[in-house]
This record gives sequence, structure tokens and C-alpha cells, in this order.
Amino acid sequence: MFKRLTIAILFTFSLLALAIKPLDRSPLEESLYYQNTIKAFDSLKNNMPQHINGDTIKVGWAKKSLIPKYKTPMAGYGARKGAHFEGIEDSIWVSAVIFDNGIYRSAYISMDLLIIPPTLNTEKLVEGLDLESKNIYFTASHTHSSIGGYLERLAGNLFGGTFDAKILEFITNQTRNAIIEATKNLHNARIGYTSIYAADYITNRLVGDSLGTYDPYLRMIKIEKDNGENGIIFSYSAHATCYGRKQLNLSSDYPGKVVKKLEKNKKIDFVVYGAGAVGSMSPRSRHKIGSKKVMEISDGISEELLNAFRSVGTKYEFKLHSNTIDIQLREESYKLNSYLIFRPWLFKWLVGNTKKYISYLRIGENLLVGTPCDFSGELVNPIENSLSPIENPLSNKKLNLMINSFNGCYIGYVTDDKWYDKHDIYTYETYTMNWFGPYNGKYISELIKKTIEINENN
Repeated sequence: MFKRLTIAILFTFSLLALAIKPLDRSPLEESLYYQNTIKAFDSLKNNMPQHINGDTIKVGWAKKSLIPKYKTPMAGYGARKGAHFEGIEDSIWVSAVIFDNGIYRSAYISMDLLIIPPTLNTEKLVEGLDLESKNIYFTASHTHSSIGGYLERLAGNLFGGTFDAKILEFITNQTRNAIIEATKNLHNARIGYTSIYAADYITNRLVGDSLGTYDPYLRMIKIEKDNGENGIIFSYSAHATCYGRKQLNLSSDYPGKVVKKLEKNKKIDFVVYGAGAVGSMSPRSRHKIGSKKVMEISDGISEELLNAFRSVGTKYEFKLHSNTIDIQLREESYKLNSYLIFRPWLFKWLVGNTKKYISYLRIGENLLVGTPCDFSGELVNPIENSLSPIENPLSNKKLNLMINSFNGCYIGYVTDDKWYDKHDIYTYETYTMNWFGPYNGKYISELIKKTIEINENN
């Protein structure tokens, strides 16, 4: 009996040793992944093309439906348990905006999906087209009530339903079709930017507004094409979670309603939304959940954007550049507690290997930076302050900044580092969805600042 018990104990400890290990808390600046990535960014800064000035930027746009002719699982809530959608609350789209200055061609693509499919074949998107995959800037609306079935591995199936290759192929084809159509209606365009204080519709869900901060700004790029068409690209940092897990009709949530309301205006032809720094941020309204919450928030945001659209100035722009920059991270560090993690091989088995990069799209003096995560709205203000000569004497303060989440790869949540070890907060973000260990708030913020520096030299 004692022998059997000993064998069982040894076997159990052996399994634990195979599956669990101590959390690596090596200081950020001493870590090899940090040093390698910073060197890569500095190299890009020193080797940035000298001439990104071209002809007047031309702009074209198009959108294609992401509602398939067959039922799919819904993505967004594990509590749905892979349920298929039952109806359509409102349309979901993939929207493409093409920019071309005769030297460079770039694409801004946003999908009304939970995230951009990490296994999306970007080379297939551009096959035979005058566009390189590295010059596609991705983002998503992050609606939690859209189609699923495009996320692989166990974790993806839990949040997005059973994987089906034909759904991923459908998304790929519709995205390619949007790019092709957008390329066919390129016209010279004047471009403007503004940020709009809109604190009434956002709140800090991680620690509350008394302890934490939030990103209160709508950010808008206005486009006036010479053929008379007008468009808007906008971002906001409130999660698109007005509908809960019981919603079984497809919907693009409040962002889609904003788009629909604005496009009804005779002077606005095309509107596209990309999620801002939605990590730690929730939509705020008097209504707790559902269509009334969607309408309250979309009514307010639409009015703010429409007023800004009427007043913001535009001008012809000539500078255009875009890129995706590979980054390295600490090993996969899914926490059991503050000291132990599941070993990386187990995490990869559950989630898969993920690409890791920062992306950017430079349009004149407007810089869009794409992050591979739910990037926390708490981290935005310190980054924007780095553009100010008061905070950073080396800054030229020329660039308008828009930070987006979900740039085509996904590494989980990136939150303010001071919450990493706290247990009395909304631990979904800091435990369940924090996948790559401590200090990533500081790390990704620094990489965004490096991306700004790369573009400030031109």
C-alpha cells in the first residue's frame, strides 16, 4: 500500500513538474527579448526611407458583408458554449480603405469581428494586387455578437465556437473583395484629424474610475475626396459589449449603429470604426445591457462625431508609409498564481503559436498604431503626453495619434503593470487573459513610443 502511494505521489509530482514552472520576473530591461526588440526598432528608425513624400494621397474605400449564407457559431462569450446565431440584429462588415501617394500603397482594414483571425492568410489577400501584406493595417470592432468559427485550438473554440476552415476562407475572400473594390475608386483627397472628449460613454471596468483612469476621447480622421465623396475613420476605447451572452442575433454592437447613423447623413458616404485601447474599458450608459444601451451610446457618439465632422478642417497630404514590425515577448506565462505558471508548451497546445508585431499607418501627420492585444485605455494618456515637448523635449509634436487594438495577431490583454499581481480587481484581464508575464504595459507602451519616434523623423 505504501509503495503504491509513493508511486502515485511521485507520478503526480512528475506531471506537475511537466505542466507547471515558476513565473519569470526578470527585470524588463535585462531581458533578451526586450533588448532584441529595442535594437530592431532603433535599426528601423535609422533606416527609415528618406522619401515618403509622394503625390497627393488618393483614397478609395469599400465594404463587404461578413454575414455568410449559412449559420455559424458566435464569438465573444465562452458562456454561449458555441451557440450558432439565430438571426440578424444588424449588418456586420469588413471595410477597406486604400491610401496611395504614387510611392506607397497602404490599406486600412477593419472587421466587425471579435478579433482579426490570427491565422488569416494575408498573402492570399494581396495575391496579384499592387499591395504588400506588410502594408495592411488591421483592426476590428471587437463586437462580441458577430460570427465565430475562425479561431483555432481549444481556447479559440471556447470563445468562438468550433473552428471551421470555410468560415476563415469566407472572411478572407470578402476582405480581398473589399480591397479590390476600394482600389478601383481611388481619388485625390483632403484629410483632417480631430479628437473629441466623450467621457460620458466610457468607464474603467478593471478597478473603477475612483482608482483607475480611462481614455475618454473619440478620435476621427475625416476624408474629403475630390469626386465629392466624404468618409470617416474613427476609434473609441469602450468595449463593444452592450449586448451580453444571451444575444443570439448578429450585431456590430454600438460601433455598427454609429456607422449606420452617420452614413444616413447626406454628406457622409462611408464610415468605419476601429477599436481603440479597449483593455480595461467598458461602455457607460444608464442602461445595463441590450438594445437600449446600444442606442443611448450610439446616439451620443454619433452626435459628437457629426458635430466634429462639420467643423474639422482638411488638407491635401503627401506623406504615406506603413509597416508591420515583428516583436519578441517573454515566454508564455499563463498564471496559476503570482508565483507559478503553466509551462509554455501547454499554453501553445491550448492557444497555439501566435505571431507578434506592432503595425503602423502614417497618413500625412496622422499616425495610426496597431497593437496585438486588448491594449489598456489607461496607458494611452502617458503615451500621448510623450508627444508633447513639455514632457519630451525631443518630440516635434507634429503627429496626431490613434492607437488601435487587434492588429492581426493576438497576445491577450496588456494592462497597466501596477495591477498585475492584484487579486481584488477584475482578474479576467490580469489573470485569464494576461498571457506573457509582467511588465508588458511598460513594454508595449515603449514600443508604441518607438514607433512614434520612427515616424517623427520624416
